[in-house]
Amino acid sequence: MRTKLRIRAATAVVAILLGGLLALFATSGPAVAFFSGGLFLDVQVDSPARLVARGAAVDVPLEVTCNAIGTAFVQVSVTQKAGSGVAEGFGSTSVGCTGSGQQVIVRVQASGGKTFKQGTAVATAFVDGCNNVTCGSERDSEVIQIQR
Repeated sequence: MRTKLRIRAATAVVAILLGGLLALFATSGPAVAFFSGGLFLDVQVDSPARLVARGAAVDVPLEVTCNAIGTAFVQVSVTQKAGSGVAEGFGSTSVGCTGSGQQVIVRVQASGGKTFKQGTAVATAFVDGCNNVTCGSERDSEVIQIQR
C-alpha cells in the first residue's frame, strides 16, 4: 500500500515538473503575445523593389508591425546573381511602433563592386525591438523583383 502511494506521489511530482518545464520553454504565437500585452514584432518583404542610381542601391518595400516601446530597428539584405558574381548589399532604418502595420522603404546599397539590375533577387528583413519585459526579433525572406 505504501509503495503504491509513493509511486503515485512521485508520478504527480514528475508530471508537475514536466508541465512547468513545458510552460517555461513553449513559445506562444505572435497573436497571443500581442493580445496578452506582450511584445509583437512582424516584418514582411514586399515586391517589387526599385533600382536607384543605376543599380548602386535598391529601395525595398516592407510592411512592419510592432508594439515595442518607442522604436524598432529594421535591417534588410539583398542578394542577386550578377554575371559570374553576386551583387549584394545591406540597409537599415528605425521604425516608430504603433501596433498597426506600416509601409516602410529601406534603401539597400550595393557593396563589393557589383551593382543591382532588373530581375529577381532574394531580400531578407529583420525587425528587432523591446518592451518593458523582453526583447525579440522576427525575420522574413522572399524572392523579389527588382524594377526601374
